[in-house]
Amino acid sequence: ENLGHIYPGLRQRQEFIVKVIEAEETRFRGTLETGLELIDEMLAESKTNHVGEVSGADAFRLYDTYGFPIELTNEIAVGRVFSVDLDGFEKEMAKQRERARAARREMVTSKGMVAADIPPGVEDTPFVGYHTRQLKTAIVGLLVDNKVTDKVTVGQETGLILETTPFYAEMGGQEGDSGWIKSASGEFAVKDTIRVNEGIIVHRGEVTSGSLAIGEAVEAVVDGERRLDIARNHTATHLLHNTLRQVLGTHVEQRGSLVNSERLRFDFSHLTALTQEEIQAVASSVNDNIRRNLPVSDEEIFYQAAIEAGAIALFDEKYGDKVRVIKIGSPPISIELCGGTHITATGEIGFFQILSESSVGAGLRRIEAVTGRGAETVTSQHIYSLEKIARLLKVSPEEALDRVVSLTGELDEEQSKVQVLERQLSRKIAESLLSDVGMINGVTLLVAKVPSSRIEVLRDINDRLAEQLKSAVVVLGSVYEGKPLFLAAVTPDLAAKGYDAVKIIREVAKVAGGGGGGKTRLAQAGGKYPEKLDDALALVRKLI
Repeated sequence: ENLGHIYPGLRQRQEFIVKVIEAEETRFRGTLETGLELIDEMLAESKTNHVGEVSGADAFRLYDTYGFPIELTNEIAVGRVFSVDLDGFEKEMAKQRERARAARREMVTSKGMVAADIPPGVEDTPFVGYHTRQLKTAIVGLLVDNKVTDKVTVGQETGLILETTPFYAEMGGQEGDSGWIKSASGEFAVKDTIRVNEGIIVHRGEVTSGSLAIGEAVEAVVDGERRLDIARNHTATHLLHNTLRQVLGTHVEQRGSLVNSERLRFDFSHLTALTQEEIQAVASSVNDNIRRNLPVSDEEIFYQAAIEAGAIALFDEKYGDKVRVIKIGSPPISIELCGGTHITATGEIGFFQILSESSVGAGLRRIEAVTGRGAETVTSQHIYSLEKIARLLKVSPEEALDRVVSLTGELDEEQSKVQVLERQLSRKIAESLLSDVGMINGVTLLVAKVPSSRIEVLRDINDRLAEQLKSAVVVLGSVYEGKPLFLAAVTPDLAAKGYDAVKIIREVAKVAGGGGGGKTRLAQAGGKYPEKLDDALALVRKLI
């Protein structure tokens, strides 16, 4: 109401914005519930240990793992006459920031180039590869182990800079080109192409024969098949973006993408998972536009003119005065600002197939898909798998689905019968174990080895025992499918006195080469050595 006249998007997308806020509130409500439960446990443990403080490490774990704000942790703790080690929390935050910086440094190192590595005098690499994949040019820079050199020989990993290049450098989510650079004296295999210092393009790879030197004339040849695979996937992301806006609504905006020779990944703003019908509608529409063989054209125009013509720009992308515009169709069905490589008509994409649709954050969805040769490979694999399943079921491929549904129903019935039998068995086991109940230091204790059972059955046995014992520590062990399983339970009155199922289960499982966890009143664990089960259970009395 107050700012809609300044920011028209607020009014145009009001319904979507409200849904985003509601989704955030719902998500934080879940965070709040989880955090409150964890804080309760931390405070209870601190009280038991007479600490009176939430450690910085625990406060950081709440923040980093569960998204629980430090301000809330502090407010809750203070309200219960506890303190929070804020200095410890800040130290943990500092460690995390350093880890993030180290990760960024590692990423830069993996790219193999930093600003200081560039040979003096090299300021820009003109890229001319939109409409050509082969070019006669010259070497202007060579880098080995991040050091400038004049000459490289066979076997050396090298960063090579050309006077002009047809190789597209990784940018905007599109992987860099690969190929070959040849001279009269040697050959260089380009494995990847990256951009450093904004305008300088470095070709990374290995000298495969002879030698190469600064100033040498060379022929640069892009791997055409790989370039086309990438271009098919890239043009498909533009078709996908346009189709998602048609099927789901104009609130859909691109939030990131990855395009390589094998597949495409497209992130977009949307609040809910796509239904199977929506996924099918999107795939069908994209394939329909592929079959229409729409022309794909590019032109370089001023940014403002492109926006006025309806071109879609990425929200967080920086653009210069002049931009490259990709149009699909005539009249265009898609107009986007894009610096990547594309095919000349949508028919070259061949076929588009969605592999998955998933969530990557609040209000953020991701589609992964394949086109062209990748789609052919995936489709062939799916058909082969279907035919193999059909042969195993002794039916035709057309009948395989009905047969699987029928078998699944039969399996569900059998599992239901098994669960009924397990419940009956757990009741009988629980009744038989009551005679093994003992006392130690005034605490009712039951430690028992149970016939081979799943952890769910051990829980059921414990529930039945709890009804009878009222106040007790129960530790059960069993060997299931060759692995030891343990369950420890402490009734509320004993938990209040400091008995902790987690501490018990960890010590017990350690004997059998395993570990576990849970909550103060109920914990479970697994192990590696079934022959150690009896020794592990024998430790319980000492622990109590």
